[in-house]
Amino acid sequence: MRLPEKHISSEQWKRLRALGDRVTRTTSDGELVWETQAWDTIRSDSHQITIKLGSDSFWIQGSPARIMGDGCAVFATGPSHDLDLVGCVNAMRNFVSKQLGEILPLADAWIVTRIDVTANYLLNDLAHVREALSILRNCEGGRYRVSQQAGDTVYWSHNSRLRKGKAYAKGPHLKYLMNKRNYDGRQYTEEEIEQANKLLRLELTIGSQFIREKINKPWQKISPDELRQHHTDYFKRMLGNIDMKDDTEIKEHIINTAKTFNQGRAAYACFLLIQNIGWQKARDITAHNTWYRHLRVLREAGLGDADISNGSVVAVSRKVLEINEINSWPQLMAA
Repeated sequence: MRLPEKHISSEQWKRLRALGDRVTRTTSDGELVWETQAWDTIRSDSHQITIKLGSDSFWIQGSPARIMGDGCAVFATGPSHDLDLVGCVNAMRNFVSKQLGEILPLADAWIVTRIDVTANYLLNDLAHVREALSILRNCEGGRYRVSQQAGDTVYWSHNSRLRKGKAYAKGPHLKYLMNKRNYDGRQYTEEEIEQANKLLRLELTIGSQFIREKINKPWQKISPDELRQHHTDYFKRMLGNIDMKDDTEIKEHIINTAKTFNQGRAAYACFLLIQNIGWQKARDITAHNTWYRHLRVLREAGLGDADISNGSVVAVSRKVLEINEINSWPQLMAA
């Protein structure tokens, strides 16, 4: 979130400018080309809240969940838990104002440039979570391109200003945080970490370009239901909604979904081809229009991109995730 310079008095601008280090670029003759403030950390936990004064705005970034309640970054509390954007912005503003001793304007003066929407899904155990990640790691097609992998984490389109996705095992992530030398956030119990080992975390980042061009309305009017729908839309196509496992069932379903028997049979043959030689090779030897016609039939049949790229219905179906979304520690402990 950023606060444009017009909402900051000249005296306050000078005080903010004196905070932290500055990054400058100069010519070989020593002439200043540009100057900006480096991101400075305000400790809230090991990830921290960071601030900087840019050329025309004061910036704050970080997770509202880390400064609300007991700082739980798994399920959060208050506005962060409820996906209340105005409440989150005001909480961030209040926290930074208190830390800096500066009175900053309320939410309406700020511009939100990135929104992270997360959801936690209950699987059987950590082994099943890692199996799900291995499936998602190989997900191909459409908007999904695995751009980075790190341990128990998979990233999609991590440089995009539109939308990017992230999937990771929540339990190992908590353990990693708490083992960091400078960690001063919420202390999770062994029981909580053990239960969190069953959680697959799916995180959608909605970027500035998507907010500006696709949502195309004041950020204050983006409702919690809209944010949840954006999350669902992003991951639904990846995971699909088909729950069939038997090959004969899948074949019949694909054929019955297509407009004609021949289209359905050809789409199923493409599905088997992917299964035998892989998604990329199958795409390379299939005519462009034919390939996308087959994909359209397969998606209409309820197959997700993860199903298609694996050539089989994956274990992590959208239907399973919708049933097993976990929203609180009591709900997780009782599951």
